Amino acid sequence: MERAGARRAGFSWTTDRNDGVTVIALAGELDIATAGELRQAVGDAVSGGPDGPPLLVIDMLAVDFCDSTGLSVLVSAINGAAAAGGRAVLSGIGPRMARLLHVTGLDKRFQTYGTADDAVQALRTP
Repeated sequence: MERAGARRAGFSWTTDRNDGVTVIALAGELDIATAGELRQAVGDAVSGGPDGPPLLVIDMLAVDFCDSTGLSVLVSAINGAAAAGGRAVLSGIGPRMARLLHVTGLDKRFQTYGTADDAVQALRTP
């Protein structure tokens, strides 16, 4: 297992890579000031590697706020993973984030799971 992370005032993330699935766990406010950090983490995750096509879970359980820039990075994540022959899903969607996805119509784009473990298990199942 490989682990990386970053912390900025109001936002942090960790990346765990294990058995071909990358989990990026976010915490805090995902907005225009912090989206670049997530964009870099997602770029690293979908760039492929020795494990084959990228399988990515973005865990939103501890996200307090997400603006349109954050949503844009999430859309880029699923598009980038798909372009590389893989998949990206979301987990830990709270009521506020679920409403945001619904209002923007993105709930139809994202596959979501209750927990990161559920998402990892689903991605590992062919």
